[in-house]
Amino acid sequence: MSLCSEISQLHVPHWNSAYSVFNDDNDKDSVLLFPELLFSPLNKALVITTSDSWDVVSVGEYKVKASLSSTLQSIFDKYGDITSNSKLQSLSTRTYHLETLAEVVIELQSTPLRRLSESRATEILAIVDDIETAKIRVGWLRSVLEEVLEATRYFDRCEMAVMEKKAGEHRLLLAKQEMELSLKKLAEKEKEMKEFREKLMKTTGKLGSLEMKRTCLDKRLVFLRSKVEKFQGQSVFQDIL
Repeated sequence: MSLCSEISQLHVPHWNSAYSVFNDDNDKDSVLLFPELLFSPLNKALVITTSDSWDVVSVGEYKVKASLSSTLQSIFDKYGDITSNSKLQSLSTRTYHLETLAEVVIELQSTPLRRLSESRATEILAIVDDIETAKIRVGWLRSVLEEVLEATRYFDRCEMAVMEKKAGEHRLLLAKQEMELSLKKLAEKEKEMKEFREKLMKTTGKLGSLEMKRTCLDKRLVFLRSKVEKFQGQSVFQDIL
């Protein structure tokens, strides 16, 4: 059954122009199609309005917005007909849920984690809950969303940890540079100390050699003095006669 035939069953007045389905609470030509959806966490109202053209394409039995068709087709290609077990009799209602699902997927695909707030992730999870309540198989998305929600809770702390890590690495780099400079200065000092020790050893050796020479000279002088000292200041023959 086509979307137009289902609309006719709801006794919506006919217009000469084509019908289109979209979200616009302020359009004067809009007629609320499913008023019960106003109370859904999806927070959207499905309406019918007159327009000159209907920018929709078919994805299986569903006529959906052209901007959502490729995403919805990819979902069907990968996960099959996720509405096969749905208890929703209205094709229009199933279409609405599928379009909402496609919008959620597109939003998640185009939003980096740093721009996705925890509150928005929670809201999207509530939307998926509503879709799942209609027995549309979205468990594959729920598992990802639960991980995304947890990631949003830890994102700020992760960013802070990254900043702290960068600051720590910078301090570590400065400390390494300071150590390298100190080691360089130490190497220079050790080289100076080595040269000083070598010079000191040479001086010590020279001093030892001079000390030995002095000792030898002292002994020689004592010996020589012992031979000539008694004759100092007097005639060598004074005591002979």
